[in-house]
Amino acid sequence: MPKFIFLYLLSFSIFSATGQNVSDHVIGKKVLIQSEELKQERELLIYLPESYNETEKKYPVLYLLDGQRWFLQAASYQRLFAEYEYMPECIVVGIKTDDSPRYGFFANSERLLNFLEQEVLSYVDDNFRTSNERILFGWQFAGAFNINVLANNPQLFNAYLAASPIPLNQQVHERLQSLATSTFLFIGTSENEDQVNAGVEGLVDFLEKGPPQSLRWEHKSLEIEPISSFGHRTSPLGVLYHGLRSYYNDYPLLEFDRLEDFTNAGGVDYVKKYYEDRGEKYGISKDIPQEGMFFLVRMGLDANHFPTFQQFMSDFIEKDFLENVNLGWGTRYAEFYLSNNDPDGAERVYEILTRRFPESARPVNGLGDVHANRGDKRKAERYYKNAIELGERNSDRRLQSYKKDLEELQAENSEKN
Repeated sequence: MPKFIFLYLLSFSIFSATGQNVSDHVIGKKVLIQSEELKQERELLIYLPESYNETEKKYPVLYLLDGQRWFLQAASYQRLFAEYEYMPECIVVGIKTDDSPRYGFFANSERLLNFLEQEVLSYVDDNFRTSNERILFGWQFAGAFNINVLANNPQLFNAYLAASPIPLNQQVHERLQSLATSTFLFIGTSENEDQVNAGVEGLVDFLEKGPPQSLRWEHKSLEIEPISSFGHRTSPLGVLYHGLRSYYNDYPLLEFDRLEDFTNAGGVDYVKKYYEDRGEKYGISKDIPQEGMFFLVRMGLDANHFPTFQQFMSDFIEKDFLENVNLGWGTRYAEFYLSNNDPDGAERVYEILTRRFPESARPVNGLGDVHANRGDKRKAERYYKNAIELGERNSDRRLQSYKKDLEELQAENSEKN
């Protein structure tokens, strides 16, 4: 049987067998608008963030030229980045711009710009809750068109992400030189794009010598595919990823690879100011989020630096940090307190865990460790026995460990007696 026929029959049988559980999974919506500027109907693909219908807040908008190609990738990146707090939630708008020939981005650049500014932006702002923050993405000729929009109408967007932009010329440099509007430019290219790289290298050289003070910019050479023929066609994936991360570089939760990095950055004062500035800029809470607190506590734990760990834990316990950590991490915190001869800190953690996880033997056994550390053998024995009882009732995989703790305590008592 030919392979393609087999695969077709296999897929058909799977959907036939499970058809009652199959439903459409739709990402976004398609809107057709009649363009007076272009004298034709144009398609917009629109993705609204998950919280859109649950709030009244306004959202930034990411606009994609050639949206028919890059809409799904951009929506996926946005959802993932927002979930992990790399960037705020935003609306994604894909603009169908498959103008033929592709050079139409320049042959019809004035009309396309009018269409973008007067019809697309107006439609989105009129029909959705948008903030004043806009990002424009384009690839290839649309990427160069993107940079020309920056040079001629910088106020339209706050950020311009250009993937493999071509062609670029000296006139663009001259117009950028007089740029007065504060904005961001990210340019991404692949290593094997000879024709593209020539123009980009000229622009990068110009910017390195003295960019406009109002322009924050970055260029990144992308190693996307080992197969050279794929580089040009896949550079947009890298530009969307790195461009959004770079533009929102002051939004992610703080993570430090080493304690030294934390200290060099300014320590606790730096952390507090970072989250205050973040909250002020993006209209969100100025408090450190739960995951942010977790990263800071884990830093002290991983570095085996008890003073840092203790300082953050003391602050965060008052903010209900331990009310939202899982049993495994909570136990690690308590054990770190004990290993640093701080039974009071360990007891506080274990008491919260026993209240949150009343059927778990692990924190109960931990309280036995706390009292054993203090030399109160009677209380320690009582907690160890309670842990064993819970462990037997719930088939706890650590049951033998709990029994061993009790046996060692009783053996120690027998030796003394």
